[in-house]
Amino acid sequence: MTIVTGATGFVGRYLVNQLVADGVEVLATSRSERGEAYYKKAGIPFVRLDVTKEEDFNDLPRENVDAVVHLAALLSIDAAKWKPADYLMTNALGTYNVLEYCRKSNVKKIVYAMTHSDVNRSKDLVITEETPREFGGALPYIISKIAGINFIEGYSRDYGIQGIFLRFPGIRGYGSRDTHYNCVFHQFIQKAIRSEPIEIWGEHKTVRDLVYIKDVVAAIIGALKSKNAKGLYNIGSGKGMTIEEEAKAIIKAFSPPDNPSEIIYRPDIEEVRKRSYIFDISKAKRDFGYSPKYSYEEALIDYKKEMKRGRFNEI
Repeated sequence: MTIVTGATGFVGRYLVNQLVADGVEVLATSRSERGEAYYKKAGIPFVRLDVTKEEDFNDLPRENVDAVVHLAALLSIDAAKWKPADYLMTNALGTYNVLEYCRKSNVKKIVYAMTHSDVNRSKDLVITEETPREFGGALPYIISKIAGINFIEGYSRDYGIQGIFLRFPGIRGYGSRDTHYNCVFHQFIQKAIRSEPIEIWGEHKTVRDLVYIKDVVAAIIGALKSKNAKGLYNIGSGKGMTIEEEAKAIIKAFSPPDNPSEIIYRPDIEEVRKRSYIFDISKAKRDFGYSPKYSYEEALIDYKKEMKRGRFNEI
């Protein structure tokens, strides 16, 4: 059995459904009431779990659990909603509680999700697993996630738990939380659908690594299957995209062919994105065969299909 914490989150929803489709025995967990209703309706085993509450772990099975995919976390985009102590309780103490459950229940593998925030101030264009931590902004979130990594490293060393950390760049996919924050990516999609002009600011030279949600899920499953993988792995596309390249791909995927959105260039307005980065994904390729299936254009085509399906709208 594989237990997934944070199963009602963006990555968790896609992961649980793919594991079930693959015939894997899964237990979905979350503190969300709506998530509980969704999974019960889908016939997928579910347990209400608040990772900050030690007593909640008593409801989890104590035997025949092969791995935990630990996705439960408070996100940096919700900083206005949470206090620093909330981040430390959920992301740090919550990870400790998950590890204690693993130790007591003889669970020998944990896969942990991490954003690129621990290197978000690095001056390196290519980010490897050896790139020194250099970060700023959203400190309660970043430090609490790093604390989770440190806990897992300690438990891997002292208790023989196979700890795997997957570091993701920006994840694209239908149903992501940033839809609710009207980020630039979603603004571009809505404008493309309506054939409205799309503005590109600055010199648009900054490049960012972006990865599709289904490639993220494939990476997690690859890590779960690996007997020898351990430590930190970059999971991305291994390529960089400018905001202009993103806009052109979005217009191609979402605008009516006979009336595509026009790109309006505004060099007089400073570009919001200021740091370029590309992930070196060679370690993940070597250790568990990770290789992204979707190009950015292919990801958008699949995104459009998922949008029409309205996938996970009830959660």
